[in-house]
Amino acid sequence: MFDEFLKSAAGHAVVGVLIAALAVLIIDLNYRLFFKYVLDFIFALLFVTVLSPVFIGCAAVSKYREGRVYDKTPCLGARGKVIFVRSYAGVHCSFKNLARVLDVIAGRLSFVGPRLMPVSDGAFLSDEAMQRFATRPGVLCYLAARGGEGLTYEQMFALDARYAKRRELFYDIFAVLAAFALAIRGEGRAYLGESASDDYAHTLLKRGAIGEKEIEQAEKIAEEAIEEHEKRRQVKKSKYGA
Repeated sequence: MFDEFLKSAAGHAVVGVLIAALAVLIIDLNYRLFFKYVLDFIFALLFVTVLSPVFIGCAAVSKYREGRVYDKTPCLGARGKVIFVRSYAGVHCSFKNLARVLDVIAGRLSFVGPRLMPVSDGAFLSDEAMQRFATRPGVLCYLAARGGEGLTYEQMFALDARYAKRRELFYDIFAVLAAFALAIRGEGRAYLGESASDDYAHTLLKRGAIGEKEIEQAEKIAEEAIEEHEKRRQVKKSKYGA
């Protein structure tokens, strides 16, 4: 009787559901250490392939208007290292940051992760806040799922550290859905709280926690870190042709 059920259409459907559930369970259990990066790469590649006309169009417009395809902005990446994040140089709308999907393929960003931060902000982060860099920053910020207008930087850092430690499959899925829902409703980036309007250094300046001198020192350190990164990149390029 059971064999006959398995051979039926309903039996095939049940087996299919069980296999899919098992696959999802395996991915979920290994998501933080392995599958997050694999899925990032696969979905970024599919995204670029499906929307290749848009990517090519943005590149062509940028080259025509600005003489270059990309602007590259230095930010803090995983482990607090300097990374350069791309945007289309000649595109001045929401498509500008589509180029960041290419950074996902390159392994600099994740589809979902903590918010990107300028290099100069690193000088003001505590050891606890630095835990946020245990994972890659995201094209989409996971805070779309649980942020709010009243969110402070310190609260964000605590949530970042928790996210970096756990990195759950279903939480990332929910964050993507929440980000699209916010975009459709036109709510912008209010969910980022005070980080939506100012970087951390200037937020501390407004609070009176630091002065202009500290910001200048942080910017100088950031410039030195960026220059050092560029030197290493050039050495690598000349040595390996990378």
